[in-house]
Amino acid sequence: MTHRIIMPDLGQTTAEGKILRWLKQPGEKVGKGESLVEIETDKAVMEVEAYAEGYLREWLVNPGQTVSALEPIAIMTTQPDAPFSRTDVDRSPLTTMEVSGVAAGSDTSSIKKRSSPSSSPQIESAGKTNIAFDSPAEPAYTEASIPRELKLKMYERMVACRAFEDRVYYLFLEGRLPGTVHQSQGQEASAVGVCSALVEGDMITSTHRPHSHAVARGLSLSSLMAELFAKQTGCCGGKGGSMHLGDAEAGMLPAIAIVGGGIPLAAGYALAMQYLKKPNITAGFFGDGATNIGTFHEAINMAAVWDLPVIFVCENNKYGASTSVHKVMKIKNISERAAAYGIPGLTVDGNDVEKVYRAATHAAERARRGGGPTLLELETYRFAGHSRSDPGHYRPHGELDDWKRRDPISHYEQALRHEGVLTEESIAQVKSSIERDLDEAVRFAESSPAPQPEDALTDVYAD
Repeated sequence: MTHRIIMPDLGQTTAEGKILRWLKQPGEKVGKGESLVEIETDKAVMEVEAYAEGYLREWLVNPGQTVSALEPIAIMTTQPDAPFSRTDVDRSPLTTMEVSGVAAGSDTSSIKKRSSPSSSPQIESAGKTNIAFDSPAEPAYTEASIPRELKLKMYERMVACRAFEDRVYYLFLEGRLPGTVHQSQGQEASAVGVCSALVEGDMITSTHRPHSHAVARGLSLSSLMAELFAKQTGCCGGKGGSMHLGDAEAGMLPAIAIVGGGIPLAAGYALAMQYLKKPNITAGFFGDGATNIGTFHEAINMAAVWDLPVIFVCENNKYGASTSVHKVMKIKNISERAAAYGIPGLTVDGNDVEKVYRAATHAAERARRGGGPTLLELETYRFAGHSRSDPGHYRPHGELDDWKRRDPISHYEQALRHEGVLTEESIAQVKSSIERDLDEAVRFAESSPAPQPEDALTDVYAD
């Protein structure tokens, strides 16, 4: 098989890139995800990885040359001596069908239905606030047991979150996925732990980094992938894309890319639940960068005054875009801000899915009983940059490696092996099953119809 490596489309305002140096020579073997070439754009210098395993056969662009996004820059083949024709490689942008080989007219009639989250066990109140993840004092509710079935489900959801993000990343490198992406590899325990504490009828709000929230909440992988491909069968009809995906019927309002935009929405939806006397809650996800803007303080104050059934979930991944959280606040923990509004604030290890689940369950049950909101700070880390065009050079040397050693998935996998919940065979089965689901999701997305011009007139409302 012949693979054409392209100049990736790194952003809405970046139309071209310059080859600074090739990191592999023709004839060398290249692993999937291995750095292949260093490029320069008007925004940054970064390395581009190979989207498939194979052998680099030829450079199509030499160091020092500048080419447009999506144009081929190299040829790889699966075998070192596989024949290929250079004349088959043109300089025009790749198309979805050209790369994927999906036949037109493929069946797009079905999307997998979301499975309803199972109810969470009752957790006793700890009565403690501002507990740091490295504190020797743990809340009392951490002693509650978690059913084996739920542990396995949380592990599967975490693996699905990571696999979905990785697949999206490689589709992006292939030029098959339109637009740019903001990814969350490394933050899976936060998304899964919180969503596992929710029940049918609860709602979440999300951010410009919503993929893992959607997968953790149980949205269909096919509908999510179709949305990223801007297809009619997407969860938002192809109108939302990566930063605005969601499905209210499945328990997730469409995400909002404006920083902090989902926080007042979470409070407002909780107000509706309270007004209608529903036994449900909302959980609003946001990043550390959102905690210094007005909507954060206004929404939390309103929710506190009215005892709204909402959990404010801050995924503190240490950076608001490229700015360290330590440069924009004097307090140690974001959860300390809860005291100003008379509500509990908890800081827990956002890379430990069971700690997140217990803390979220405690906050959820408190909200259901009419106790009002909780500010839950989850300390975690995103392995990727802010967006695909961000190489993350602002991070101190060694910091990323330190956090990767605390990878939430590998740590939980090891713990569940020790408990006998997982075996090597069951781990392989989980991962292969998810990869098959993703294969089907990509086929579904690429063969689905694109929105029509008249679709712009639907889903529009006016008073």
